[in-house]
Amino acid sequence: MNSDNHNPNFQRDDQNEDVPTGAALLLSAIAGVFGSIVRTTVRFVKNIPSRIQNKYLRYCNEKNRLPRRRTKSKVYVLVGYTTKEHVDRKYAAIKVQHLIRRVLLICILIVSLVILYNWLNPLGNTNDLKQIVGINKIDDLAQKDPFGSPGATNQIKLSTTTSSVSVTPTPAP
Repeated sequence: MNSDNHNPNFQRDDQNEDVPTGAALLLSAIAGVFGSIVRTTVRFVKNIPSRIQNKYLRYCNEKNRLPRRRTKSKVYVLVGYTTKEHVDRKYAAIKVQHLIRRVLLICILIVSLVILYNWLNPLGNTNDLKQIVGINKIDDLAQKDPFGSPGATNQIKLSTTTSSVSVTPTPAP
């Protein structure tokens, strides 16, 4: 025997209801989202007092476990199977590691500066620089002064008696 629930030709009265479509489907989706938001907000607000109480109890328990301070110095608590010497060795090793890191960093910076200096070679071959710029002699620079008086040229005189260099303009013939 086949029950009425499995018979495709049989329709029950409660199955005649329409499935929501269009605007009704959109409204039901929006109602579901807002319902979820409201439930989450209510749960959050309900849990605020217990969260505050737990935070306060955690703070009190932590304060009770710490040793009392009688001076400004910090009080350290050794936890587990350790000794003061072991802790001192650990901190000394950390300090040595920091020192080694700093020294290595400084060495790397110095080596990189030396490599960069040798790579750029600013004072190596000035003849190449002169050729790139188009200057053969220093006198070529001083021959035509656009701001000087017309007909005057700049000559550089070196004096052997004084240690200073003097520049005197001489008129062109």
